[in-house]
Amino acid sequence: MFQGLNEDTYQFFWEIAFNNELSFYEANKERYKKNVYEPLKDLAIALTPAAQEIDGAFNIRPSSIVSRIRRDTRYSRDKTMFRDHAWLGFRRPGGMLSESLVVYAEFEREGYGYGMGMYGSNPALMREIRPHILAKPQKFLSLVNDPKFQERFEVVGDMFKRPKVTDAPEGVLPYLNRKGLSFCFSSPNMKKTLSPEIADEIIEGFRLLKPVYRLLMGLD
Repeated sequence: MFQGLNEDTYQFFWEIAFNNELSFYEANKERYKKNVYEPLKDLAIALTPAAQEIDGAFNIRPSSIVSRIRRDTRYSRDKTMFRDHAWLGFRRPGGMLSESLVVYAEFEREGYGYGMGMYGSNPALMREIRPHILAKPQKFLSLVNDPKFQERFEVVGDMFKRPKVTDAPEGVLPYLNRKGLSFCFSSPNMKKTLSPEIADEIIEGFRLLKPVYRLLMGLD
């Protein structure tokens, strides 16, 4: 049962950021498992019912939801071996994280957050969701302009210098003309994550995101 993260969760993030080498990780492997992986696995289990309400096709195996600490550096210029942060990502099986619309929670050295969206620019996925927004523009706007939604989430995604779409209701153009689209909440108040009640806050956020996700995916 999820009891909250703990102070050493974040202390570990700081230490591995400055000791990013195999010897440090091997010496602290059990510490990582106890104070980072296991609490996040418990949180993933606690969030799973709310995630399944969003999309019943999500992969709900905890080992697939909790991020790996070891980075895959084969195709990256950044050869840093280990992550100094962690996240939970609910997505459909099959595609890579970078190819998916993800509902997530994340924990970093100086804060936490949660939301829904794409990992950076995602032209293929944007091509898929634009027709869903255009099919129901007023419903989409009513969801993202709801005061409770706007108080919680910030829209994120780089805009095209030259708009891709011009023939659409004006209100949806700022969403259509992005290279990627995400709705994100972040906070520096890490103390909140040390309580099991943080799960309730994230679940509330997931429920606000649910109708937007389902519209973008063409499920409703």
